[in-house]
Amino acid sequence: MYFHERSGIATPLFLVLLYAAAFACGFPLVRKNWQHEVGPHAQCLTHITEGDKAEFEQGLNRSRHGLNSEVVRKRQFLNDTQTFVFNVSFTIVFVNETLAGGWVPDEHVEAQVKTLNADFNGTGISWNLVKTTRVNNSDWFVNTHPGSYQEQAMKHMYKVGDAATLNVYTVTFNKTTKSLGAASIPSAYYRDPISDGILIRHSTLPGGSREHFNLGRTLTHEVGHWLGLFHTFEGGCDHGVGDNVADTPPAASGSEGCPVGRDSCPGDGPDLINNFMDYSYDSCMSSFTKGQAERMREAANAFRRPGSKTAPPPKAKPSSA
Repeated sequence: MYFHERSGIATPLFLVLLYAAAFACGFPLVRKNWQHEVGPHAQCLTHITEGDKAEFEQGLNRSRHGLNSEVVRKRQFLNDTQTFVFNVSFTIVFVNETLAGGWVPDEHVEAQVKTLNADFNGTGISWNLVKTTRVNNSDWFVNTHPGSYQEQAMKHMYKVGDAATLNVYTVTFNKTTKSLGAASIPSAYYRDPISDGILIRHSTLPGGSREHFNLGRTLTHEVGHWLGLFHTFEGGCDHGVGDNVADTPPAASGSEGCPVGRDSCPGDGPDLINNFMDYSYDSCMSSFTKGQAERMREAANAFRRPGSKTAPPPKAKPSSA
């Protein structure tokens, strides 16, 4: 806990003693309080458990090291130069043909895909819109959330393609929440292929009404999860591996707004407030790091190879005697 003096107000004796004890122990007495700049925890509903992380890393390691050294060297070269083009299918859920009622016109969908391609420029990954479906269903529009009956019913009916097809579903979640989106991680596809895909609030697409979050960066953020990225603030300041990307400094929590100069883990480098995997306003987000781009390509190779039906490869069964 950090303490801040308030000028002009007498300090109670117990606080003086507390300050003295903290000073004696070497604890800092004054530190910028970033609490007012912490994004709402419900902003992204993507939930990644420790088991998910372990499963994902094991899949990446099998992809990296399950080959002989020459193939590994070639794979590394390919990972640095390989490009991926993923097909994208949108399912637009609405209650009436207004923007407030969930109707997303074609030009907003097309602008969203254009934003995706601009945001992923330089990563070796691009996106191709192949299908847009509109569904009038008030229950799905309002009540869909990760793990809900509505999510499963909707995806059973409208999911297309395989692990290499990005399925995007626009809903409103519950309009009283701050939730903007949720994604499945790539390694989960082979346990639960129907649940694969991304849910986003319909008003976050370009041209939408969601204040500060209507330039399309919600989908960019969730696609990062879909390709294996974690939040830049994963694990906070003290977690040893954080988001498992070497060139993203740790952060104590997600940003809110565009807090230039934010350094929530002093000594580790300033927070990447412009990174797509933070919680900043859309207008503040502008980049992935080189390490994040490499990790997404690795995840694509391991779990989302275009045209493949199964990945990672099934484990070899022991031969019978």
